[in-house]
Amino acid sequence: MRGLQALFTIITACLLSMNLYAQTFYNTGSTVDAITNPLSGILLAGGATDNDDAMRWFLQRADGGDIVVIRATGSDGYNNYLYSGLDVAVNSVTSIVIASQASADQQVVYDAMIKAEALFIAGGNQWDYVNFWKNTLVEDAIHYLVNDKGVTIGGTSAGLAVLGEVAYTAENNTVWSSEALNDPYHFRVTLDNDFLHIPFLEEVVTDSHYNRIQGDDEDRKGRHVVFMARMVMDWDMDAKGIGINEYTAVGVNEDGMARVFGNPAYEDYAYFLKVNGEVPESCEASIPLTWNHDGQALSVYKILGNPEGNNSFDLTDWQAASGGEWQNWYVMDGVLFEALDGGFYQLRFTIKHGITEAPVQGAKVELEGQEAQYTNATGVALFVDIEGGSELDFMVSRDGFLSEEGIVTVIDEHVDQVVLLYPGSDVGAPSVRTPGLSTYPNPAVNGYFNINLPDYPGKAKLRIINALGVIMLNQELQPEGSGQIRVYTSGWPSGIYMILLESPEGVWREEILTP
Repeated sequence: MRGLQALFTIITACLLSMNLYAQTFYNTGSTVDAITNPLSGILLAGGATDNDDAMRWFLQRADGGDIVVIRATGSDGYNNYLYSGLDVAVNSVTSIVIASQASADQQVVYDAMIKAEALFIAGGNQWDYVNFWKNTLVEDAIHYLVNDKGVTIGGTSAGLAVLGEVAYTAENNTVWSSEALNDPYHFRVTLDNDFLHIPFLEEVVTDSHYNRIQGDDEDRKGRHVVFMARMVMDWDMDAKGIGINEYTAVGVNEDGMARVFGNPAYEDYAYFLKVNGEVPESCEASIPLTWNHDGQALSVYKILGNPEGNNSFDLTDWQAASGGEWQNWYVMDGVLFEALDGGFYQLRFTIKHGITEAPVQGAKVELEGQEAQYTNATGVALFVDIEGGSELDFMVSRDGFLSEEGIVTVIDEHVDQVVLLYPGSDVGAPSVRTPGLSTYPNPAVNGYFNINLPDYPGKAKLRIINALGVIMLNQELQPEGSGQIRVYTSGWPSGIYMILLESPEGVWREEILTP
């Protein structure tokens, strides 16, 4: 019996050892190594269905040689697509699943990788790639291929995320933009600056699925800006970023010229972000990010892709570009703003109490040609992309105050318009009708709350506004309505939110607390 137990222990140990060091190879095409003349470059893919035009560009750079795909999960999903699905002749496609640090340090993996004339990192979990491959022979093979052999390296989704000098590792799962903007040192904002070092991606952080709306109803732009803020604060970097929408791809040639592939009929954009030399005004743990500098914190070039990849951006100087438009991005109190550059300006309303000059939160600012905004806790409502030379009517109102109206002129500069509101009630203005509107549970402890609507005549609009003046919900209601609406608060920062139900008959107001 003891002998059987010992034999079982030995077999189990052997199987565990084999699994620990195991890596899986999937080969399509020739098993004889091809010797060709590949071109160096980078392919950055947005993370959804692969862009065929960009992938053809990637294969052509291998000059008929061998393609290697590496990943930590999955199998041979890219083999047939790359070998015969794009009408570009290559010698072979080999996918290698490398699912542990031990297997990443095997000579057989290194030897297979360095035969590549083009290397592609599939999607998956970028923390697996950093955790399993960093400081191993896999990392050595990547650097040999890029820096010595001079092949094109590509990646999609998680594979894209690790290509920049700074990688967002997602060690603690993905972070939403609202989480990062409201706390730049949120535990899910995990960055690494010592994995891959690829020419033209120095001091660059990439992000994929850029236009994907996450659980906080925001895309990934905000978190990307936070990554760059952290690069500036933590490592004193001249931070740069490349963000790519899901069905878009960017091909960078050997001269550092980036071409954007996509379908111009859709939102197939790529974004090139650079810091304008100023550190954030506020980038601290548990405090919303502010990176403003008069609306000039970041310069961003936005390019719409096309099948030919004609529109471009030069990664050697981060200035020369074609086919897109420059924007200015900045962050105030955890809110990201995007403004056009060149003849377009921001118009900032600061609303104060006419007697005490205290900021007035929740004031409604209506500006000609723009969607109405509500002031934040500092009494500010910000409008962007206002064309120079504009002369616009505005009106500011808040229950319990007399409304104010006027004309503001935007010539060739940003404008800060201060408006004083005085206590009182406008004759004929809708009255405030708090009774009849109620919420429960309050606080919203279970990730949601219900709104009991009063009987209201005519059409009505329901708005929920946070302490920064950001509209979290903006919903048209059916005429002659009442009843109940459930609102889910997943991803909302803790705080007090104002609920407004507006109808021609009156305005109902209530507050809800999210813990």
